[in-house]
Amino acid sequence: DIGSHCRIVFIDAGSHARLDRLASLGIVQGSVIRVHQKRPAFVVQIGETTLALDPDIAKEVYVKRAG
Repeated sequence: DIGSHCRIVFIDAGSHARLDRLASLGIVQGSVIRVHQKRPAFVVQIGETTLALDPDIAKEVYVKRAG
């Protein structure tokens, strides 16, 4: 949901290059993100960084709500 904090539990990237790119942006297993927007692109905040993710990439990132 928008405004929720989530912990990344798994990333099913299509390639090692994509996984490396996501890691360089801070999108790694265990990171906590905050969801700002879902459409037309996912906008998430990781620490002080805000990123827009293409829906095809966002569907490869599995999260659960952070308590």
